[in-house]
Amino acid sequence: MAESDTITRNAKSNLAFTLMDLPERTRIHMAQFYAFCRIVDDIVDEPGMTPEERHAALDRWSDIVTNRVEPTPGIEHEVHSMVQELQLDTEPMLELIAGCRGDIAPVQPRTREELLAYAYKVAACVGITSATVMGASPAARDYAIALGYALQLVNILRDIAEDCRKYNRFYLPADDMALFGVTHEDIRQQRYTYRMRQLLAYEAALAEKFFCESEELYMALSVEDRNALIPAQAMKLIYHTILEKMQDDEYRVFERRYSVNNFRKLWFMLRAKMGTVELPSFPSVADWGFFRKNDEDER
Repeated sequence: MAESDTITRNAKSNLAFTLMDLPERTRIHMAQFYAFCRIVDDIVDEPGMTPEERHAALDRWSDIVTNRVEPTPGIEHEVHSMVQELQLDTEPMLELIAGCRGDIAPVQPRTREELLAYAYKVAACVGITSATVMGASPAARDYAIALGYALQLVNILRDIAEDCRKYNRFYLPADDMALFGVTHEDIRQQRYTYRMRQLLAYEAALAEKFFCESEELYMALSVEDRNALIPAQAMKLIYHTILEKMQDDEYRVFERRYSVNNFRKLWFMLRAKMGTVELPSFPSVADWGFFRKNDEDER
């Protein structure tokens, strides 16, 4: 088994789940690209490395992507071959590396503009390259950017406690926190207050804006591009459901980590394939006794 397949399977991420129905060659390339994204993210997050070692490891990947060094057998060779075979524009991949590099010594964004500049590097650029690898035309770029913003904002809301506890990172804009009177200490102490809920609802509205924008952009694409982007649409349904769960639960992000179980992910894959066909709303898993325990376990 290729190293990229092993990394993708072990990650058990939402993105990895949506790749299973792609044509074989496209799935292989997406697994290679996903493995690259996973590795550069882990370089920054995994314990046991000094800042200097992290920067050096990211430098190495920049050189591999831009064909400045000879890749070693394994994942380096796989990623290098993918870039060469697909003749990828490497700028988004380099932007991703730069975004991850910024998390080595994280600085809280002061404004929403600074937050979106960060999200562009670590999420929108992933979407741009993913769309290309999946076979979409350059017309899908704006869709990929809008969806990347939406997914990253959901991640930030969902992981606010973990990012603070494990990495001392604060991604919510300082200006927004000041607007609602929320402090770093409130997040560190996991104070579930009215002001905290209002802040998180304010950021959730921004995520909702980008979900709506991405849907409008998707519907304006050609049929060929929409078909190529079915995994991205499935991701949108998964993450929008996570956002809805947080909204319905009044953002109890300090108590649980919101997720979607595999049964519902399969349903979203079907809905993404069906495209614009009107489908009935899927009943809450909580209403199905057989699946209730599974849904609670995955929360």
